[in-house]
Amino acid sequence: MTNRFRASRRIFIAQTIATIAATSVLPGCVGTPCRRGTLLSGFEDARGDQYIGGLSLADGRVFGARIPVRAHGCALDPRDPQRAIFFARRPGTQAFVLDLASQRARLAFETTAGRHFAGHGVFSTDGTLLYTPEHDYERKRGVLGVRDARDFRLVGEIETQGLDPHDIAWLPGHGRLLVANGGILTHPRTFRRKLNIDTMDPSLCAIDAASGECLEQWRLGDHQLSIRHLSVASDGTAAVGLQYEGARSPKPSVVALYRPQRGLTLLEAPSEALASMAGYVASVCVSDAHDLVAASCPYGKGIVCWTRQGVFRGVVPAAEAYGLSRLADGSVYVSQRDGLAFELDETRLRSQFVKVVASEAIRWDDHWVATV
Repeated sequence: MTNRFRASRRIFIAQTIATIAATSVLPGCVGTPCRRGTLLSGFEDARGDQYIGGLSLADGRVFGARIPVRAHGCALDPRDPQRAIFFARRPGTQAFVLDLASQRARLAFETTAGRHFAGHGVFSTDGTLLYTPEHDYERKRGVLGVRDARDFRLVGEIETQGLDPHDIAWLPGHGRLLVANGGILTHPRTFRRKLNIDTMDPSLCAIDAASGECLEQWRLGDHQLSIRHLSVASDGTAAVGLQYEGARSPKPSVVALYRPQRGLTLLEAPSEALASMAGYVASVCVSDAHDLVAASCPYGKGIVCWTRQGVFRGVVPAAEAYGLSRLADGSVYVSQRDGLAFELDETRLRSQFVKVVASEAIRWDDHWVATV
């Protein structure tokens, strides 16, 4: 039995159960704590049509609104919990507003000429501004677009001190943004082709959002470890997901740990875990409550786990695991490309699948963003 057939069968079973066994008991409430919250993500259907929406954990319902391009990540408006902004995957130029209450989407804004998104963005903590990593491909530089969050009018920009800024996250206090400069040169004329692998220069920068000043800039020893994704803990420690663009074998670790003022350190793992990473991380997540750093490795064998101090914990087996997100209680959820989802049990190194009810087979995109 193939993996694709098994995945389709599980989705069909979930749909059938949802149709036949409609009860007042929430999924997950019999013998286990009730799951609450929503996980937002882009996804596609069997025809390849693209959607922005997500998964309601209370009832397992998949919801979404169709859009014309593939979305990558999203940002939640801190002033309006029903408003999320989704960003097009590189080299897309469009961002969309999703109203969670009505489940309707509309085009919010597009990049200025000569730039494209990297698929991520964040609101300011007070919700008045929106920051978007953008590749200024004509001038070969990375910038953060700064927009008024009400009408998305561009009100400023911040240089990221590197090429290919991908992910962005707030550090606790003092208005500092952590920016992952992937270091890879691309151009829309060649779509996603990487043009500077031999000379790529990834870096991690802490930037003062008010002044635009780069306060810290860190590089790893191997310049072909592209710095891609971020997840920040309450003390400012950040899990950093990497993607290896080199040719050496075995491939190096592709997860690093950032500590404010102390720098960027590649996390160690035994050879079996390095093989499970396969040189590629799709998402990272750090959980204070679970003392956990987790990295999804879809080209490898699952979710690789460490403590927040960088001590290796093990690998949770999973097929094509992509999105990772932390709920308010610290629990971590994972999406699989085949439309399934599970809660991570890092203590016993296993997964617990959650109910997913979709009207047809879907494929999740790379990221979860949790809301309650």
